[in-house]
Formats: sequence, structure tokens, C-alpha cells
Amino acid sequence: MKPPDGIGLPFVRSDATHDAVLVIPGIMGTRLAEAATGKELWGMRKAAEYAGRWDLEGGMDALALSPAEREGRFGRIVPKGIIRTPSWAPLLGGVEPYDRLLKRLRTVVVHPDAIAEFGYDWRLPTEYNAGRLAEKIERHLAFWREHKESKAARPFVPDGRPPGMVLIAHSMGGLVAAAASLIPGAMADVRAVLTLGSPFHGAVKAVQVLSAGRGLPGLPRKNLRRLARTLPGIHDLLPSYRCLVVGDDVVPLDAAAVESLGGDRELAQRSFDLHARLRTAVLPGHRIVQGTAQRTLQSLRISAGEAEFLRVGFTRHSDGALVRDPVSGAPVTTDHGGDGTVFRHAASHGDVTAIPVAQQHTALPRTGSVIDVACGMLTGAAHSGAHLAGGDLGLEVPDTVGAGEPFEILARTRRHRDVTFTVEDPYAPEPRARVMGSRMERVRGEEDLWRARATLPSPGLYRIGAGSGGDPVTRLVMVV
Repeated sequence: MKPPDGIGLPFVRSDATHDAVLVIPGIMGTRLAEAATGKELWGMRKAAEYAGRWDLEGGMDALALSPAEREGRFGRIVPKGIIRTPSWAPLLGGVEPYDRLLKRLRTVVVHPDAIAEFGYDWRLPTEYNAGRLAEKIERHLAFWREHKESKAARPFVPDGRPPGMVLIAHSMGGLVAAAASLIPGAMADVRAVLTLGSPFHGAVKAVQVLSAGRGLPGLPRKNLRRLARTLPGIHDLLPSYRCLVVGDDVVPLDAAAVESLGGDRELAQRSFDLHARLRTAVLPGHRIVQGTAQRTLQSLRISAGEAEFLRVGFTRHSDGALVRDPVSGAPVTTDHGGDGTVFRHAASHGDVTAIPVAQQHTALPRTGSVIDVACGMLTGAAHSGAHLAGGDLGLEVPDTVGAGEPFEILARTRRHRDVTFTVEDPYAPEPRARVMGSRMERVRGEEDLWRARATLPSPGLYRIGAGSGGDPVTRLVMVV
């Protein structure tokens, strides 16, 4: 067929970027191995291996920082790339692999070699990993610019712009990227950065992990606390915003308070110093996806050496003063929500506009609408952030349940009139992953609360989801 304008069109190029892409996972998102023996320490292929090691006295002690590592002599443990199957830790929950994100990204680059992964030792200080990230950016971009497919694509790029780098960072990965931006020249060739649920202002959940307080029984959680107290990476996630309720005021957490709850005073102070520096960090072309609508720890109070964790935050005037009740003078509390791990506003950074997504923290990188944002950023398509994931739907399930024991699945939403739940095997290929699913029932007297009961007969890791069309809100649950 002759084109209307008489100009021959020999072919139409796909809407793909000629830039390089680097995917940076979050905490626990990189496989770790012992350098001397090759023994796998994190990133095991089966859920039973996680459950077994956490339930064994000292089962995860090999991951604890050694005295030599504490002094900065690293190399005992080496990163082995991004996890390919779900990982799991008590209290922190399950971590989804990044396969779905990577698969879609390969469709919007001129060649799969344009995409690389930055696996890092998430136990170590953020600034150490930032230095390694800066080196990886330089190496991968140099490789891609010399790649034959990159050179072949250059004539079709407006003004012949050379390939740049796009960073897609989840969770702790965003902190690593922000710290790398403070290294002179590290971001010179970075075109854009997308962060997914990155705790730029920390997370109260990190205090809970470190805490020796009530509500954390059982050997797996004791093993987690013993390990976490040695790790700079965990301490670097401590909240830097004013989150500690003292009398009728709310103040920042300090290193002494962290130590009183079971953390390491020196590592805590280093974390607070790091977050002070990160306030000045500027990420090129930065876009933020923040998880919303999930019940999330936002503040805490300390009494008799124990922490009480609160799912409410506070509102402030433009001068920073707390909004107070005009009658009682008490600070006004607000449930700002979040992604179940990171308080919503703790995922903000500077004046960067955030795209809100109703989703759990670890599920953000596998959520279809979030992946759409990532792909749109690569190809130049704008995204308004409307109608992403679960709307206002929040999911509540236990971290751990017993095999053969019924448990509740709760969903909170004011917008949807029909909510369903699903249970999937995260190790099975789609569509065979589905184990069960059904309509949820509205709780009598609770207009916005839906409930279902499920029983899983076999131990393992399962993906629980709730939704009402579109992407479901999901969370991994360990059955023991």
C-alpha cells in the first residue's frame, strides 16, 4: 500500500530506548555466598531452607558482621546476583524476586544486553555499596556504548544523543543510589532514576527488628535480632524523621535510644549521619513510586526500656510545629499509611512528586502498573499515576501461619464493592501458581473491612493477594 504522503516507509522501529538500564534490588534481594567455600548463605531456592535456618539456634550467624568486617575489611561474603526465587525473614516477611520486572524491561530496550543487575552485600554500610554502584554504572555504560546494537541504534536517536544510564532501584537500593549521587561524577551519565518504596527517611520497622521488646517471641525472631544488631545495612534503615513520642511532643530518634532498645549505638549514629548527608542528594530525573493504603508502623514510644510501635503519624504546620487539638493541646495523630514497611512520606525525597500505589513493600517491583511506570520512563511515555494497583485497598495477613491452621485474610477499602482473595505458589510458573481463591465477605458493622478465612495444609511460602480488578495487593506468608 502506498503511504498517503507518497513517502516510502521501509519499516517502523519499536518504541525502545537505546539507554542502558541498571536494576538495584532492596535489602535481602541479593544472593550472598561465602567467598572461601562458595556456600550459599542467602538466596536459597526453597522456602524450607529459610524456615529451617531461622528456626535453628545460630542458623543465620554466618551472615553476622565479623570483627574484621566491622573494621572495614570486606570480602568474606560475596554477592552473587539478584535473587531468582522468594527469600524470607521473620518480621521482615517475604521478598519477591525481580523476574517479572526484568522480563518487561527487556521489551523496551534495543537489546537485552542493555540491562544489568547490581547485586550487593546488603549487610554492609550503604556508602560502601554506593561506591561499588558508581563503579558498576561506569563499567556497564562503557560496555553498552561499545555494543554493536547500541551503535546501530544511535542514528535513530534525536541529535545522536549517546546512551545514558537509567537506574531502577527498590527499597534500600534507592538509598544506595542516593549515596552514590554524593560521589563526584557518579551520576554524570545517569539520565533518570526510579525509586520504588525507598526509605529515604528510614522506617520504624528497622527499630522493631532491632528491638528486644515485647511482641517478638520465638527463636526465628531472636535469631533475626541477634543478626540485625551487627549489620550496618539494617541500622541504615533507621527512621531519621521525628517519630519518637515523648510526652506531648514528637522528637527524632537518637543513637542512645536505639542502643537502649537493643541496637548498636555506633552503627545507629553512623546511620543518622548518613541520612543527614542524603538530604542534599539529587538524583537525575528522579521519579518516586510510594506504597500506600497498607497498615504501616509510623512512630513509637519508649517506656521502661521497651518500645511500643504505633501505626499513626503526625501532621505539622509549615514551620514544623505539630498540629494540635485546639481544646486539649494534644498532637493530632493521622494514619498516613504506607507499604506495610515504609511509612508513606518516608519514601519521599526533596520536592520530587511521588506516584502513590496501593501495594505492599516487597511486591512493588512485580506490580504490573508499577512496571508500566518503569517502562514508560524508559521510552518517554508519561504516567499520571492514576488507577495504579489496588486503589485504596490495604491487605493484612500474618507473617507466619501454621500448616493446617485456619487464618484470616483482611482487606480494607472504601472504594470497592467486591473484593476477592487468591493464594498462589510463588515458585510455580503462571498460570499454575494459583492454589485457591474466592470472594471475600464484608465484615458486619465495618463498611470498609472485608474478611476471608483460609487453611494451607503444607509448609512453604505462599503469595496471598486481595483485589477488585487490576493488580492485586500481595504479600508473602510463611507456612510452618
